[in-house]
Amino acid sequence: DKEIAKGNLHVLRDMYANWPFFQSTVDLIEMVLAKADGSIAKAYDDVLVSNEEERSLGVELRKRLDQTAEKILLVSGHEKLCENHRILRHLIDKRRPFLEPINLLQVEILRRLRENPSNIRLREALLITMNGIAAGMRNTG
Repeated sequence: DKEIAKGNLHVLRDMYANWPFFQSTVDLIEMVLAKADGSIAKAYDDVLVSNEEERSLGVELRKRLDQTAEKILLVSGHEKLCENHRILRHLIDKRRPFLEPINLLQVEILRRLRENPSNIRLREALLITMNGIAAGMRNTG
């Protein structure tokens, strides 16, 4: 962001075009951003965050997510995240409709677990949603 503001976008674009390490790093960031979904994060906040200060943190993080995506697209010259990795973009787009309901289910499970933390069935359901989300995102952790 600072380098773009200084007028060095052309340098960053040249680095992206000619330095494989930099290109790989930017492409990895693109992949992470393409998998991120601010509306899902907001759903977690809406149900699970009651403190206004914490809620404003979520708003700020989602804003920064969008800003980061905009800057990465400027550097890469792409119109859409993962544009140069069509198979990955296709897989992310295909998985998203399946991930949304699992995430929303997880939000509800977490809400109920807060009311009844000793409920074993809810704990098991939470683990299942965690595994489902990790599998659908093709990431762990």
